[in-house]
Amino acid sequence: MNVKNELMSIEAANVLINAGKVLVIAGDESLFSKLDLGNWIGGTVSCFMGENGGEVNHTEVFVSDFTDTIASFSMKEYDANEITTTMFQDRYSKGFSYLLLPGFSEVHQTYALKTRDASTLFDVPMMGWVTGVPLMDIKTKAPKVINGKTGVVSATKGLVLHCELKEGTYAELDIVNIYEQRVGDIITFQEDSFSCSDCLINGAPANLADYYIKNKIDVSLPLVANYSGASINVSITSVDEAAKRVSFFAPVLRGQEYSIAKPIEDLYGTFSNALPQDISDLLCSCNCILNYTNIDMKNKLSGDFRGPFTFGEIAYVLVNQTMITLSLHSF
Repeated sequence: MNVKNELMSIEAANVLINAGKVLVIAGDESLFSKLDLGNWIGGTVSCFMGENGGEVNHTEVFVSDFTDTIASFSMKEYDANEITTTMFQDRYSKGFSYLLLPGFSEVHQTYALKTRDASTLFDVPMMGWVTGVPLMDIKTKAPKVINGKTGVVSATKGLVLHCELKEGTYAELDIVNIYEQRVGDIITFQEDSFSCSDCLINGAPANLADYYIKNKIDVSLPLVANYSGASINVSITSVDEAAKRVSFFAPVLRGQEYSIAKPIEDLYGTFSNALPQDISDLLCSCNCILNYTNIDMKNKLSGDFRGPFTFGEIAYVLVNQTMITLSLHSF
């Protein structure tokens, strides 16, 4: 499928914008003020899988062009009260929606915590990612989204590109996840949260931070839950020994059984072998920033997949340490 997914200069991106193309754009925050207004939504990240492998890039933007694959579209922004209500109602029944959420914001947390309560969540494919900033700037800069129609930059609202597909086609989401539950302790939580202190380990009360420290657990290994055969990761942000608290990039959910992921000796080889071989129907993809850092993907390719490295991936629900792909098929 001839869909443009590539890093390009501001000048090249503006050519597409001024031609009326329907785009999702990722890049450093400083670059968005140089883009013309048009049919695009944008999010802040500065790490990408380009033609030469993984790279940090502060001078170019990554552009995905959906123009030739869709029949119509709408671009809307949502606050924390709307992101799991109005947003679902606004989707095209025969299409897909591309969601950008500012990292660490209320709308990010609300979407992550409440999506499983939405009865219509799986009716329409929901692709997207959480915006971020360079890792060195996490404590000083807020991740943003940018409405290309208005030029408004926001750290508090989610942005969605709702796309209606042409007759005879349908979209499909897939997850590439190299992590699996290890055989061992079962961890459960008593509330949905992005952090926790107390939990249950094999049914007995325990403190999760103490458990990590006592057992010298590698925090690059996510917690993994089994959702009807699919492994879903929750990545560790930090283990605070003094506060006896563990923080996560995605929420742990009450009653769900988690295990520490199995260690993987050859991360890059395992990831490369897990990639789909046929990408003829691929529309776009995104990958996790933790895959970039932990797998050491600088200057290394992930097959023929191109896209941003993000601070959380959305495949209906929020996931971590995965690559998400969106493909278009014909009936």
